[in-house]
Amino acid sequence: MRAGIAVDNWKLPVFRRELTAAGYHYEDGGALTADATLLTVEASNVLALKTVIERCQAQCRTISA
Repeated sequence: MRAGIAVDNWKLPVFRRELTAAGYHYEDGGALTADATLLTVEASNVLALKTVIERCQAQCRTISA
């Protein structure tokens, strides 16, 4: 399955690092807006991907935009 994740650009380093560390392959789907990018991720287990996304969001809450 291919999932799309819309990410604020300032969050991209966190998402890229965590997706890679979790073993996911992602592609940059391009700009959605001037401040957001679409990442497309291949995932066979959507619940496992959800856990990684939640971890990314938690990390982003600890840093300022």
